[in-house]
Amino acid sequence: MVKDITFHYTNEQMARDLIKLLPLQENQVIIDAGSGKNKVFYSNLPNFVTKYEYEIEDGNDFLLVNQRADWIIGNPPYHISWKFTEKALKLSNLGIAWLVNNQALNSHFTPRRISLMQEKGFYLQKIHIVADKRWFGRYYFLIFSKETNNFVSCNIKSY
Repeated sequence: MVKDITFHYTNEQMARDLIKLLPLQENQVIIDAGSGKNKVFYSNLPNFVTKYEYEIEDGNDFLLVNQRADWIIGNPPYHISWKFTEKALKLSNLGIAWLVNNQALNSHFTPRRISLMQEKGFYLQKIHIVADKRWFGRYYFLIFSKETNNFVSCNIKSY
């Protein structure tokens, strides 16, 4: 049995609720880095921001752009979510917010990667845990911004 493609789409109400967690302000530029076929984050961004979206299946690959934005958000492909984060670290002026699964969460929180994010001026501000009855397990909305924060610390030394 093949699953309906919409199985993979982020629930629209979930996207609306997650967007409300972001400190978006009038006239900010927001990029949905991997909008998907349903463009759920992009479509639900408030009207007071300038918004752009990238989706490789539409011929617009976020990993190939150099457009700066105040916030870069979305639900990146989990298997390359760290590549999306590396790119977002170069392009974001204020913050990055991703919806990730447990494997992507684990890949982001290595001491080396936390140190790299902090060197670039980004600090974890919030982890908001969500569930979708269609998906296995829990999912995590990670909000990083340039507000200094000592919430996450690490040691790159191995023991």
